[in-house]
Amino acid sequence: MPVIPVGVAPGGAMEIPETFYQAGWYRFGPAPGAAEGTAVLAGHIDTTSDQAPFSQLKSLPAGTLITVGRQGAPALNYRVVSVTLMAKDAFDGESLFRRAGPHELKVVTCGGRWLDERMDYSDNVIVTAVLE
Repeated sequence: MPVIPVGVAPGGAMEIPETFYQAGWYRFGPAPGAAEGTAVLAGHIDTTSDQAPFSQLKSLPAGTLITVGRQGAPALNYRVVSVTLMAKDAFDGESLFRRAGPHELKVVTCGGRWLDERMDYSDNVIVTAVLE
C-alpha cells in the first residue's frame, strides 16, 4: 500500500490520508529505519462499504513480517512483536510518538466497538514491530 507523509490535523491528531488505500507516515517523527524512536504509520480500517487494507491488523500474529519500502533506500523488514488496543478516550501519544529510545515501527488503525453517537470506533489498534 502506498505511504505518504502526513502531519497534524486541525484538532491536534495525526493526519490520516483521505483515501482508504494509502497509509500515512508521521513526518514530524522518526522515519522507518531511524537510529531511535518510533516510526508511526496509520490508515483507515474500513470504508463506508468495504474493508480497507488495515482491516486485518488486529489479528496479526506475533512474528508476522512487515516490509516497508523506502524511496532511494533498501526496503526494511520488521517483525510484529505485539498487537494492542488503546482506548481513544485514554490515548497516550507520548508512548506512541517517541523520538528517543529503541527504534520500532507502530502501525495504527481504528478498532474496538463502533460508536454511533461519535461516528467513530472506541479504540485504536496498535501493531508494534521491530527491525529484523
